[in-house]
Amino acid sequence: MYATFFTLVACLSDPDVSALPVLPELPPKRPSAVVERGPERELRELVVAFTGSVRGEVEVCGCPTTPYGGFARRAALLDRVAATGVPLFVVDAGEMLVKGLTARDELDRSVRAQSVLDLAAATRLDAWAAAPTDLLPGGLGLLARHGALAANWRTSGADALAPSRVVERGGVRIGLVGLAADSPDVPSLAAVEAVKSAMAEPADAWFVLSNAGPDVNREVAAQVPGLAAILATEGDRTDDPVVGAGAPIVETPGRGRYVTLVHTWLATDARPLELVERGIWRDVAATRYGREVEALPEEVRAEEVRRDRARLARLTAGRAVAYVERVPLAEDLDGASALDPVLARFRDDLLQAARAGSAPSSAPRYATGAACAACHGDRLASWGFDGHARALEALARRGATGDPECVGCHTTGFGQPGGFAAVDVAAIGAFRDVQCEACHGPMSGHDGRGAVRSRPVTEATCRTCHDEANSPAFDYASYLAKISCSRMAAPEDAAPGAEPRRE
Repeated sequence: MYATFFTLVACLSDPDVSALPVLPELPPKRPSAVVERGPERELRELVVAFTGSVRGEVEVCGCPTTPYGGFARRAALLDRVAATGVPLFVVDAGEMLVKGLTARDELDRSVRAQSVLDLAAATRLDAWAAAPTDLLPGGLGLLARHGALAANWRTSGADALAPSRVVERGGVRIGLVGLAADSPDVPSLAAVEAVKSAMAEPADAWFVLSNAGPDVNREVAAQVPGLAAILATEGDRTDDPVVGAGAPIVETPGRGRYVTLVHTWLATDARPLELVERGIWRDVAATRYGREVEALPEEVRAEEVRRDRARLARLTAGRAVAYVERVPLAEDLDGASALDPVLARFRDDLLQAARAGSAPSSAPRYATGAACAACHGDRLASWGFDGHARALEALARRGATGDPECVGCHTTGFGQPGGFAAVDVAAIGAFRDVQCEACHGPMSGHDGRGAVRSRPVTEATCRTCHDEANSPAFDYASYLAKISCSRMAAPEDAAPGAEPRRE
């Protein structure tokens, strides 16, 4: 130790060693932010669980890069949170019913919408905001019958939507206002005044459920006093909570892949929530339903809860505090579910819709790829090297070849006029994978003389399956270039046996 000390001194005294630069003085330390406390009230705890932009996603899909989601997993998570005894409120910010604008047909869309409403009710939904896309399956009447909220839509009569709702649970009373995006079908009111008018009843905290967009959300947050938070659908991506003037804006990821939990502690009058990222609030939120905690003896757990409660009461006095947590609906939430009968009925309803959609009509029937091979053997051989030729393998690996939610995009002609509707081995064997007619349309009767012609392949054709949920990185030009058969083309008037032109 002493030898090291003297060596250091000798080096520092060496005249050949350059002098250390003189560093500027550090700026004065900023004082810690002082939380402005309001009147102290009894501490009330609650959890608001919210989703948004679910867009008709009922079950977890194996296609996405993030295989989360599904109502069964959502129910399992909410059961865990409710089991803690903390008052739980479940809400949705809208865009809940429609699976994109490329749904197979109106029957599929209505079946899906009703199933989503049934499943949402079975998973404790207290309130949800209407959205323009939610009008598509059944109009205002469907939304009104299922309690959708829209403070800024002017509706009346039997189709009138309530602007807000107050829900009381476990001694906590919260108000919920629906804020919908402008719709060409429904006249809209000014958002700020509509929200103010909707907050008529007394409540411990008022939340806005919004799909109106970031500009409207910011305006409402800044101009509506006494608002706790705006719980919103995601934009182009899910942004971090926005904290500025007035109430914070919290977004939730779409497609039902996550549930956003807003763990809330109220110990003052109604005011904007103060969002925190750590401290006792985060610790309590993380241990509420058994995550990150070893099994403890009951007396030890009781003492921990007592100490946490005392600390929370001290630190939260005069404040309204929230810790926001996004919980992925992952495989750890799998298991038998009380929703299984509802989900089974949903699959049966989809099969019935497919049978109705595939009924014979004046349109050509699907001939299958075997018929195409008679004249287009080169194209079919090229297709065999394409990923579309192995589409059904992905379903087989996870035992989903009988799931009508998946079969439509991994086979050809499912539920389409002139196509197939059964999910048995024989039917799927003939129509397995994404064959020629999946892109070019049914071709039975095509003889090369123009009686039945293939339809052009456009981006809309691809997006019936390569939608945001199943193919989030889809780019039409680059994906089309990967399709082997698309690189071979022959003029329509080419002589039989002519060499195909490669593009």
